[in-house]
Amino acid sequence: MSGDLRPTGRPNARLFHTVRDMVISLAVVLGGIGVVMLVTLRPQPDPVRVVDPTPVVVQARAEADYPVVYPADLDADWRPTSARWQISKLTSPEPAFHVGYVTPDGDYVQLGQSATLSEGYVGSQTGAGQPVDSPAGSLGEWQRYESAAGTRSLVRIDGGVTTIVSGTAPWEVLVDLTERLSPTGLPRQ
Repeated sequence: MSGDLRPTGRPNARLFHTVRDMVISLAVVLGGIGVVMLVTLRPQPDPVRVVDPTPVVVQARAEADYPVVYPADLDADWRPTSARWQISKLTSPEPAFHVGYVTPDGDYVQLGQSATLSEGYVGSQTGAGQPVDSPAGSLGEWQRYESAAGTRSLVRIDGGVTTIVSGTAPWEVLVDLTERLSPTGLPRQ
């Protein structure tokens, strides 16, 4: 069996050089990746873009034929993310007032108000919600709506003006917001 390999008992000096070279190469590659990550790493900004709804509130109150409401004494932890006063396909020819918020708990809540006669306005603002029973006398003039997607809404139609508070927040948060609505309320500065 002259073709068989047999250990000689002598250590292979090249074996240690090969392992050492691999460790050095790996360290160089990882060091290069680390440098690239440090150069390109940027802190992530808050994904919520906060807007100032004050100009929209002022414009809507100046142009509307009804008292435009806004929540009074809203905590600074409520972050307004959208605000508009505009005519939409569902509210034409009447404009609609809208302000959207991220609540302190990270839920979304919106306030909508319009003098539109369009039946589609309520459906669009409630996420195609359907009226549900409210505890007797607990909400006054407000009607509860729930959608299949989990949107909760409180709707009040008074004197031809529809006001809707809706979102993913719990009922208690929506009720609290409706209780704060005021024709003189202004955004926190």
